[in-house]
Amino acid sequence: MAQVARGRGGTAARPDFAKETQHGDPPSARFGHTTTWIGDDKVVLFGGATGDSGRYTITADAFLLEASQNVWSRIQGDGSAPLARAAHSAARVDQFQMVVYGGATGGGSLSSDDLHLLDMRNEERSQWMRVPVVGTTPGKRYGHTMIFNKPLLILFGGNSGQKAESDIWVLDVERSPFQWQEVSITAKRSPQARVYHSAELCRDGPAAGMMVVFGGRTAENQSLKDTWGLRQHRDGRWDWVEAPAKRGPPPEPRFQHSSFFIDSKLLIIGGRGSEVGKPLPTAVYDTETCEWRNLCSVQRFRHSSWVMAKLLFSYGGFDHKNPTAPTADLQVLDVERAIIAAQNANGVVGAGGEEGTGADAAEELPEVSNPPGSALDVAPPPTYASGARTATPPRRQERQLGSRHMDSGVSDVKVSSQVFVSLERDFTHQVQRVGIESLDQEGRKISSSNLTSNLAHQGEDEDVHTRCIAALLQPTTWQPDADPNAFFLSAAEVSRLCDLVLDVLMSQDMVLRLRAPIKVYGDVHGQFLDLLRLFARYKAPTDGEDGDIDSMDYLFLGDFIDRGAFSLETMCLLFALKVKYPSQIHLIRGNHEDPTINAIYGFGDECRRRLGEDPDDPDSCWNKFNRAFEWLPLGAVIEDKILCVHGGIGGSVNTVAEIAAMQRPLHVAQIPQTPFEQRVTDLLWSDPSDNDSISGVTFNETRDPDGTGRIMKFGPDRVDEFLSKNKPLSMIIRAHECVMDGFERFANGRLITLFSATDYCGHHKNAGALLFIRRDLTVVPKLIYPVERTAAMWDSRVMQQRPPTPPRPVRSARRSGDGEPGVEW
Repeated sequence: MAQVARGRGGTAARPDFAKETQHGDPPSARFGHTTTWIGDDKVVLFGGATGDSGRYTITADAFLLEASQNVWSRIQGDGSAPLARAAHSAARVDQFQMVVYGGATGGGSLSSDDLHLLDMRNEERSQWMRVPVVGTTPGKRYGHTMIFNKPLLILFGGNSGQKAESDIWVLDVERSPFQWQEVSITAKRSPQARVYHSAELCRDGPAAGMMVVFGGRTAENQSLKDTWGLRQHRDGRWDWVEAPAKRGPPPEPRFQHSSFFIDSKLLIIGGRGSEVGKPLPTAVYDTETCEWRNLCSVQRFRHSSWVMAKLLFSYGGFDHKNPTAPTADLQVLDVERAIIAAQNANGVVGAGGEEGTGADAAEELPEVSNPPGSALDVAPPPTYASGARTATPPRRQERQLGSRHMDSGVSDVKVSSQVFVSLERDFTHQVQRVGIESLDQEGRKISSSNLTSNLAHQGEDEDVHTRCIAALLQPTTWQPDADPNAFFLSAAEVSRLCDLVLDVLMSQDMVLRLRAPIKVYGDVHGQFLDLLRLFARYKAPTDGEDGDIDSMDYLFLGDFIDRGAFSLETMCLLFALKVKYPSQIHLIRGNHEDPTINAIYGFGDECRRRLGEDPDDPDSCWNKFNRAFEWLPLGAVIEDKILCVHGGIGGSVNTVAEIAAMQRPLHVAQIPQTPFEQRVTDLLWSDPSDNDSISGVTFNETRDPDGTGRIMKFGPDRVDEFLSKNKPLSMIIRAHECVMDGFERFANGRLITLFSATDYCGHHKNAGALLFIRRDLTVVPKLIYPVERTAAMWDSRVMQQRPPTPPRPVRSARRSGDGEPGVEW
């Protein structure tokens, strides 16, 4: 069955669900069941009630649907299968593995508080098992929700048999023995107790990583229409945030519905309100624009749903026309087609076209940190409230729930097919999303083949970095001083700031272990206004109104200084941010963070002019900056998958362990004489070869014409070799070279070069970029283009004496404003 033709009921102008033919051994008509996508095209149906009004039978049926062909088969699983139940919850925890919890058994009785695992990895023999759990549990309940956000199962709400609940329980599937823990919420506002609501994990957009809850019914039988996001902060705190609604008709109150995400859009499917005979439209909430819109109705409640690609599936449940007898209908909707029709009917451009609105949404629904237990999480687990219920006794078998590295529907690092582009001519907020293929130069070379997140020092120390942040972190309003030789901090204050950041750097490793979500920045080179423009367009590292530091890390890949006119502003702001947020602002060393280099490329002279000092004085700010630079890390690893360095791997860097073993303070040899010195040179100075067809390691004639500095270029084979030796690494992100589109892929996309300064030194008309790495490790480039400047942005003396290194080879330089891609939705 051709998938492109599925779900196209109704007309192009008025799309509708299409009822599909089922094959094999389909389940009987039912309600209160679950359907869980477990991988590939496979969906498992479990439980529910069959029969007509007054003669319902609760079942323990388990069926497998191969959704590509609509073929059903009954699952005859071995082991300890769960007893019959309805109004339970189920969640996929790994490829071909799912768990079931709770539910009602009929006659006012509830299912046990056991957690059951269905393992279907063996195609010949499915296996049920009762998961061994110790300690307290959420207890018996029905009408609750349970989702999996690696490595946590998260259960919310439902009815315990006495009353509706609003409690939250989590179970870490990567920690044995398995134990439920009740979450203590710090927020002042939380969703009220409810039953028959929906909950789904958002994996994309500003709400990525949040469990989003919609609707339900209160203990007073009131239908709800509120939307809440549950987030966990990096310091372990949990809280709720209510989703804002800025445009579109709000959804009608409902319960016994379902919900799913497609990209950043939440779909509320079916359900019933106060009038059981009234069908409710499918409501769509765009987390980027905070906009609601309605699509066609599935005309079902107490049904089940799932999503595959852009297709929305619904099975069973009650039809509003005959709410006493359940159906066995399989219905499918092409969601993309339906949304386009709704947009055309309203005469609007697709949601997500304007980043300005989406930025507001991101403030309301920020992205969250990894839950405790992730591979790189070094913080202690969060504190949970104690429970009061007795757990099922532990079993002798201590089997891990699924595999250690459970996927969340994502298998590896990947680059987003869409790029965010700022098209402003000044500090406006016009940001568009374009296809990566529309960029002029970026991909042409690829061949076709610690609880310290908000730590701030107290007393006098706080004043230096706090004052610096207050004065400089003004993305839309900061202006240079009329006197080019003035600086707002005294030399003594700058010196104190260097002392503070040195204390922080000395406590951290040579190779940082970082979490996603994270934003990565390339070379800035003292072009402070470009740094502020990126902060203005794509949020800043602050806990203020336009910031996202509460849920985001920032990584800067070196070459903060030199050539640009505002190296002091750039360096002081980054150092101040590092002092205030030592575990979320990360700085690694570039080749210009070296006294031999920055003495002649502008930073030494800038310190002399603007701080009124002699750089040769051992206690000068310039020397203190460079002493701090010698303690900067040389690399960072994000989620065990992405290595970030400034330059590259050259021909001598073979393992991450080699980088981590380097001792600090690290002095850089200008002419390497030993293998160790060559590795340092490669990390700071080497570049990829000009394109994917050039393999091996060669001398870099552009940077080192006579070869005395032993600066090298490395081919795609070196990238493949390095990643193979350092599994599970699958990508390298580096800076060091100007690239015309702000970022550029190499080695068939396994290496990305990143550059954040636009129109480098006033010569190249290049774009600048940052890379936003989502929690699912999708790499999203976000760009700005050059704008006209009236003030001098670069050190003209340095430009004359030492022209900038040319960008990576391109066919032609971009003209400012030429060929700016438009948005295609």
